[in-house]
Amino acid sequence: MVKSLFVIEAPGKIKSLGAILDRIGLDARVQATSGHLYELPEDLRDVGLDKKLIETKRTAKNDKVIYYLRKEAKEAEQVFIATDADAEGDVIAWDTYELIKDIHPDVMRVKLKGMDPESIEASLNEARPIRKEDAIPGRTRAIVDRLIGHTFSKDGVGVGRVATGLLGLIHHSQGNISTMKVRLTAPSRDGTEPWVAHFHVNKKVDEQTAEKLVTLHFPALDMKAKAPSSNKLMHMGEVMVRAGDELGMTPNETATSMQRMYESGQMSYPRSSAKGVSKGASSRLARMIKKTGFRGKAERLAEKEETEVHDAPYPIGDVDVSKDPRKLGDDHGVRTMVAREFVKSSVSRERQLAASKKIYDFLKSEGFSDTVAEYISKLQWTREIGPRFPGEKSFQESGIERRMPETVLLEKAVKIGLGRPSTWSKHIDNFMSRGLCDEDLNLTEKGKEWVAKSPPELLDPRVSKAIEAACERVLPGMMDADGQEPWSVLAEKIVAGALPEKLSGPMMSVLEEHVPGTPTNSYAEDVLRADPAPETPDPENVQTSTFKPKEAS
Repeated sequence: MVKSLFVIEAPGKIKSLGAILDRIGLDARVQATSGHLYELPEDLRDVGLDKKLIETKRTAKNDKVIYYLRKEAKEAEQVFIATDADAEGDVIAWDTYELIKDIHPDVMRVKLKGMDPESIEASLNEARPIRKEDAIPGRTRAIVDRLIGHTFSKDGVGVGRVATGLLGLIHHSQGNISTMKVRLTAPSRDGTEPWVAHFHVNKKVDEQTAEKLVTLHFPALDMKAKAPSSNKLMHMGEVMVRAGDELGMTPNETATSMQRMYESGQMSYPRSSAKGVSKGASSRLARMIKKTGFRGKAERLAEKEETEVHDAPYPIGDVDVSKDPRKLGDDHGVRTMVAREFVKSSVSRERQLAASKKIYDFLKSEGFSDTVAEYISKLQWTREIGPRFPGEKSFQESGIERRMPETVLLEKAVKIGLGRPSTWSKHIDNFMSRGLCDEDLNLTEKGKEWVAKSPPELLDPRVSKAIEAACERVLPGMMDADGQEPWSVLAEKIVAGALPEKLSGPMMSVLEEHVPGTPTNSYAEDVLRADPAPETPDPENVQTSTFKPKEAS
């Protein structure tokens, strides 16, 4: 009998995790779920939900996986569920627990920070008993999203909470979303680094006007204000945006590279919305920062919020930041780009803001309209003073850059809170593949047709954001509801009680009638089918975990 069983999602990580566990002295085996253990009907026309929002057709995907999970659990003294540390991973973790709880009633949940020995040891020290509450957001979101798709997708038009929100984001922009980014520079009165302002081509400043602006020699500006540069780090969405601009990678390509770097132990957990790191991560990053040769201090890095589970994605191990990320390939290019940002944030720099009022008079004298002159003069004309880093340009020139449409759309989605770190890349990739907009993010005829046939309420990205937030709530009494799982309780509250009537009415009308006594899950039935002769442990001999996390020092 082995001491520990670790349950993960991806079979490709079994060998690497097993080797690391062996290196840190754990007698352990690793078993993979191969993704989700349960699924609803593939055909969205079969909603598989009743009026109590119970998933009546949620079934096990693979009995063989259940069998081997149980087989390995019987042969282990304790079980750690180390599925991905996001909402989907929490759903898989709870499903796993339900399938083996007769063998191990006190399973531990581990949220891996990275695939290297130090990170795994740190994660183990923070292991806690698995909680049903953690699975609520993922299960609730899946129910609501499925019901939205089933109710409103018709006549060849796909409607989804996030996808339709993205469509609405473009539609409601009324031409103010563009892939053309303008950089204007003005000299400084002190003769040092110039001032820089950025904006995207829009209705006030069109492409033709922008082309004239970048040819101008703007007047010298004085400093108006100064403050320490931000020490905030990049969350996953910002990493994907930066990789699009600097490395020419789509969000999906960046997410894939970050995942590979994570699985190979060269980056921390990537799917994070945090813009800071824990003190433990900061101490691990100190060595990397020191070896770059810059006089940075890891203590300057922003600290993550107490409510945040993950650190901002960070490189593990030494990184040569002098190398050009564009020449290193996708994986190491992203890793080096992120490392540069950490080094930059660890050094004391100053952000200065220019007094730009005189630009209005200058542009008027050059024949530009009041609208253009006012818009440009009110931009943030800034510069950063401090140590320079490889690849950072001290004296930039005015110019126009055409950005990737995927990058611009992602940037907008992240800014308004549409989607999550674990889904950003997938949603952007799927949206762009549908031919709903062109390369400059103008709606195509197909896109306009989909707008006309989509519910106006779902075209408002704020509705998607509100649903996302509602799925995270824990309502009084929901854990003890009679005949309903907590995610069904919360989904019913959202659909029937919180959504606008023009959405909730049609959604509730398509649901199957609720039959009292309907089973809320099929775990026991699935165990009997997949493991025909399950052991019924003697209560005196049931395997119980002896694992105790280390006390915080």
